[in-house]
This record gives sequence, C-alpha cells and structure tokens, in this order.
Amino acid sequence: MTYQQAGRVAIVKRIAGWIIFIPALISTLISLMLFLEKSREQREGINAVMQDFSHIMIDMIRFNTPFLNGFWSRSPVPDFSHGTNFSFWLIYILIFVGLALQASGARMWRQYQHLKEGIEDQLILENSRGAEGRSRQQLEEKLIVPRHTIFLQIFPLYILPLLIATGGYFILKLLGFIA
Repeated sequence: MTYQQAGRVAIVKRIAGWIIFIPALISTLISLMLFLEKSREQREGINAVMQDFSHIMIDMIRFNTPFLNGFWSRSPVPDFSHGTNFSFWLIYILIFVGLALQASGARMWRQYQHLKEGIEDQLILENSRGAEGRSRQQLEEKLIVPRHTIFLQIFPLYILPLLIATGGYFILKLLGFIA
C-alpha cells in the first residue's frame, strides 16, 4: 500500500474504532447498571441503604439520559450466577476491538506523518542535485507501507479485557452481587 493509502486507511481505522468503542462502552455500562438494579430487587437485608442509593443513582442517570433510551431498552442484562451471557460478553469484547482498531489507526497515522516528513526532507536533497534528482512521484513510488492488523495490539485486545473482567468480578463478589 502506498503511503497516501496508508494515511486514508489510518483515518478510517481510527473513526471505525471510535464508532465501535463508544456504543459498546455505553451498552456495557448500561448493562451493568441494569444488572445492579435487577440484583437489588432480589436481595434484602443489611445493604438496604446502599441498594437504595444505587437505585436512586441509576434512576437519576436513566431519567437524565433520554437520548440513550435505545440502549436502556436493548442492552443485555447479564446474569453472572447462571447462564453464559453471550451477548453481554460480545458487546464487552467490542469495546476492546474498537480500542485496538483505534490504536492500530493511530500507529499507521504516525508512520504516515513520519514518511511524509521524510519525503519532504528527501525532496529538498533531491532538488539540490538539480536535473539528476528524483521527483516527488518517484520518491513516493518507492515507498511501500506494511499493513497493520489489530491483532498485534496485545495490551488493548488481549490483556486489558482480562484485567478489567477480573477486577470487576472481584468488586462484584466483594459487594455481594455475585454469589
């Protein structure tokens, strides 16, 4: 791929990453709030004050975000005690796919900028040679930019989801939401 194509692909990857990341994050957060609301209804006892506080906060968030009604009605409610929660985990993984896509696009953009500056610098040197110097088009034709796959983004795609899921499990277990 030429370096101009790499610049366009980098922009598309970054935009696609944000388009995937933001709705997946919103849906996952709403799913977790719905889970907390659902588990509040099933539990009674000493945690009543904390449960009432969380209920009020969730209702306030829902009331003040009418533009997210589609998420509030369609986000899957996980059940961590039973079931596989496939749709919840799929949306959760999409958060990190979006992050990896955005990171891959950012890396390609940095390489594109570096190559563009390098061509400008080389063009100055070639112009100093006079008629025997190469043109911008000849310099650009020599450049081939390797493709960057999102699967090489090790931390955002593989490690971060496991760290957050493990931390979330321990927090929910500590607070008594998971039996």
